[in-house]
Amino acid sequence: MPFRWPNWAQITYRIYRLRRLIAFAVLVAATILGLVAVLDPATLPLARAHNIFLLVSAGICLHVVLFPNVPIETLSLSVSMTSFLIVMPLLHSLADMVPAPYRDPALVLLVFLAVLLIVVATLITHFVFEVFAYIGPPVQLRLNASITVPYGIATASQQFGLRPDTRRGRVMAGPVDDQGFFDVAVVSQHENDPDDPTQPLVVKIDAKVLQSDDERHEVMLVLANGAVTVTTYRFYPDGEGCRVSITELPGDFTMGMHAIFWLTDQQTDNLVEVAELLEPGPSCANGMAHGVSLLSLAGIILHPRHPALDRF
Repeated sequence: MPFRWPNWAQITYRIYRLRRLIAFAVLVAATILGLVAVLDPATLPLARAHNIFLLVSAGICLHVVLFPNVPIETLSLSVSMTSFLIVMPLLHSLADMVPAPYRDPALVLLVFLAVLLIVVATLITHFVFEVFAYIGPPVQLRLNASITVPYGIATASQQFGLRPDTRRGRVMAGPVDDQGFFDVAVVSQHENDPDDPTQPLVVKIDAKVLQSDDERHEVMLVLANGAVTVTTYRFYPDGEGCRVSITELPGDFTMGMHAIFWLTDQQTDNLVEVAELLEPGPSCANGMAHGVSLLSLAGIILHPRHPALDRF
C-alpha cells in the first residue's frame, strides 16, 4: 500500500493510540541523554540535553504520525536521532582543526559521514530490536481490550464475531465443513505477496466457532504454523450502545511480540478497524494505514527503480 498523508482525525488518533510507543521511545532517548550528561557533562550540558530531548520527542511524534505501522523503526530512530544530535558539536570541533580555507568543506564532509554512520546505526539498532521482539519461545499471556460502539448488542455481535460465509472488511470467511472449521483469508495492508509484489499478501488460516450467542462469541484460529489462538468477544449494554470486550490467547507470541502488541495498542486498534466498517468516511485505524517506513522511502529516493513521486 503506498504512502498516504494523514488527515487531522488520523493524526490525533495515531498519537493517542500509539501513546505507549511514544512514551517508551522518549524514555529511551531520555536514558541515553541522561547517561551521557552524567558521564561527560562537558560534552553534553544539561541545557543542551533538554533541547535535544524536546527535538527528539517532536521527531518521534512526527514519525508515528507519518509511519504508524513500523514501531521498531520508531524505537531505532529514537536511538539514532539522539546520538546524532549529541555528536553534532563534536563535528564543529573537528572541522576547526582544519586550516581556515577548508573548514566549511570539511564540516560538510563530516556531517555527510555522520549521517551515513547514523543510517548504519539505525539499521543495526533496528536489527537488534527485531531480534529481541521476534526471537524466543512462545509465551502464553492473555490480551484484553474493549471499546464502546453506538450500536445494540445484536448488531455488535454480528459485526465483531468471526463467522463462516461472511466478509468483514479485509477479512473473508468461507463455508463451514463437516468438522465445524472454515477457511479465513486476511488481506495484509502492510506486506506484499512475495510471488507478486504488486499484490498485497493474503494470510490464510482455519477457524472454528466454539460458542456463540448475543452476549458471547468464542472462536478458535489455527495458524499456518499450527499455532492455536482462542479469541473471545463479550458484549455488554452500555447506555444506548454496547461495550465490546475481547480476550485473546495467542499461541505463537514471544515476549517481545507481546511487548510490541502492547506498545502499539494493537488489539484495541483491531476493534476500532472493525467498528469503523459500519461508518462512512476514511478509517483512522492503523490497521488500515500504509506500512511504509522512513527507511524504505529513503531507499526509494537513493536508489529509485520507479519515479519516487509515484509512491506519494
